[in-house]
Amino acid sequence: MPRVTTLRCRLVQCVSSSISCRAVAFVALVLSACSGPEGAATTTSPPPPPPPPSVQQLALGERLFDLETFGGNGRTCATCHMRESGTITLEAVAARLLASPTEPLFRHDGLDDGAAGTNRIVRDATIRVERQLPSYVTLVGNPAQRSIVVNRGVPSTINAPALDGTSLPALMLDLRNKDLQEQARDAIAGHAKGTITPTSEQLDAIAAFEQQDDRFFSSAGLHANARGGVRVELPPGTTESERNGRLFFLESGVDGTKQGMCGECHSGPNLNEVSQLGARETLQPVGARFSNAQVAERNANNDPLFTFRVDNGAGDVRFIVLPDPGILLTERQSSRHLTFFLAPGAHPALTAGMFKTPSLWGIKNTPPYFHDNSAKTLRDVVDHYGDHLFKRFPFAGVFNTLSEQERLDIVAYLKLL
Repeated sequence: MPRVTTLRCRLVQCVSSSISCRAVAFVALVLSACSGPEGAATTTSPPPPPPPPSVQQLALGERLFDLETFGGNGRTCATCHMRESGTITLEAVAARLLASPTEPLFRHDGLDDGAAGTNRIVRDATIRVERQLPSYVTLVGNPAQRSIVVNRGVPSTINAPALDGTSLPALMLDLRNKDLQEQARDAIAGHAKGTITPTSEQLDAIAAFEQQDDRFFSSAGLHANARGGVRVELPPGTTESERNGRLFFLESGVDGTKQGMCGECHSGPNLNEVSQLGARETLQPVGARFSNAQVAERNANNDPLFTFRVDNGAGDVRFIVLPDPGILLTERQSSRHLTFFLAPGAHPALTAGMFKTPSLWGIKNTPPYFHDNSAKTLRDVVDHYGDHLFKRFPFAGVFNTLSEQERLDIVAYLKLL
């Protein structure tokens, strides 16, 4: 008999043994769009622009971002958040390793086991991230272990600090930081192994610099939007392929077509929010910036697997097997974004495999893709959706795939953004 997951607003039923209830859990997630007073999600508008920082504060932020090591392992913010992409690409890793194999990038969590070896970072451009286990999660076979190490890409600083970092901040791949200041503090302590604690003035300066300087925006229009200007709309495209690709990213659907299949999770000013169409299709509230694209479940990089025991404290214990459980390890109350969108009664196991939805603006400049950098090209991204996600989860009641031309059209359009 198929298992039924009861929601506060509706029921979602597993209809086939080929689609496990675990895999469908992200669709059945209990969200505060149904929960009433803690905040029903509504269409989001651009966040109010932050107060303009002083010239002196911006200059301090730039110096700290580019040059300050805080007495650590030699890394600065710019070590992993390069000017061109806001992250580290495979090409950049290869060039930097050739130029200087002992430079700060190739230390600590940049090494295969944290001590030696550069095979992983050369292959995937990922770093090792240690995450503490919340009280409701234990490791099967080793319940005394209270942290795990996962391999993740470096989140890009392009557009995100200003467009994702103010109203209901959605920062880091697992949404664990409440604001840019906390994100910078944690990176300095853990990633750069800083021995000098940054002051609140320094953290404010770094945050202001990331939200204001031109280098952190993929276009002048997005910079103006972050300052309170009009929202940047999807470009119309100039070729037939681009125009056809654009249809997938619209926020509205047309019955009997695939229009809006990508836009359902990639809407809003930064192209990373659930749209009205997405709310209908996935049951997630409008404006949420997290989703499950089945990347961790697929585990294309063959990262080590963990078996997690997840206890909601009310007698409902579930087991999850993943290489990286994502938002599962972020406690709801520690993230304003999760507090707003995730209902208090949701079983924490339902967030396993969920990650922040990335922005699509400037995406051609930020490979590799997904939280684990398993998609090396935009075509790899589109193939993942066409060969895996769309076949397992229906859109407008239909299980889909993508034709070769549709894949070419989507890639052509992504390169315009």
